[in-house]
Amino acid sequence: MKLTNKAIEDVVIMLAGEDITPLVYLLKGKNNFSEFKLAERMNITVNQVRNMLYRLHKHNLVFFTRKKDKKKGWYIYYWTLNMKNIKDARFELKKKQLIEFKNRLDKESSSHFFVCPNKCSRLTMENALEVDFRCQECGSLMGQQDNQKTVENVRKRIVELEAEIKEEELERAEELQEKLKKAERAESRKKAIAKKISDEKKEVRKQLAAKKKKALSKKKVVKKVIAKKKVVKKVATKKKVVKKKVVKKIATKKKVVKKSVKKKGLLKKFKKILKKKK
Repeated sequence: MKLTNKAIEDVVIMLAGEDITPLVYLLKGKNNFSEFKLAERMNITVNQVRNMLYRLHKHNLVFFTRKKDKKKGWYIYYWTLNMKNIKDARFELKKKQLIEFKNRLDKESSSHFFVCPNKCSRLTMENALEVDFRCQECGSLMGQQDNQKTVENVRKRIVELEAEIKEEELERAEELQEKLKKAERAESRKKAIAKKISDEKKEVRKQLAAKKKKALSKKKVVKKVIAKKKVVKKVATKKKVVKKKVVKKIATKKKVVKKSVKKKGLLKKFKKILKKKK
């Protein structure tokens, strides 16, 4: 759904204020509009323009780029309306309005209202009782209002908003589907290009291999195959080494025969002989 000037104006007034609408009309349809040129066109100061732009930027209704002035050394900001975000903001505001109108319908249907004949104020029955049904502005006696027409108008507005929201939801779903299809087509094109490049490379390699094979076949020289003589290796027979048995001599211990010294026996005999002689 294309945004009309009225739709854009409604969003801007509700979010940023009515005084910004002239600035929005200057930005609409243009990209990278210098804040100095905006100030010049609107016949106001640059600071006033910046204040308006910041209020729009707070709700993401505009975006900017900046460039450094080579002569003066400061940065100049260039502004553009963010149409997508304006559209999204309008959609969210409609949903918010729908909730408010439904709440109002409940209140209008379940309450009795009293109004001042001079249209100074409108109060519920509970509030009117507190002030003895007297208008606090002019002192006139308040009368009960037939709000049937108000209820009908609120219901009508609810139906309109529900239809608008449903239509926009369908449109958003279609846009999303289209984006997905575009992404799929782009991906398939990318794959097709990659396959084509791969096939071309294979073909080039194949042609180069064929040329190389052809060139080699022309220059091929038949070489004589020289049979190599088989060298019979002599098998060195190992000599058997007969190990001699070493007979170990057993060292026999010599018996030491102790000579018995019969000194003691002789002395005894000699003593006996002496005794006899005496």
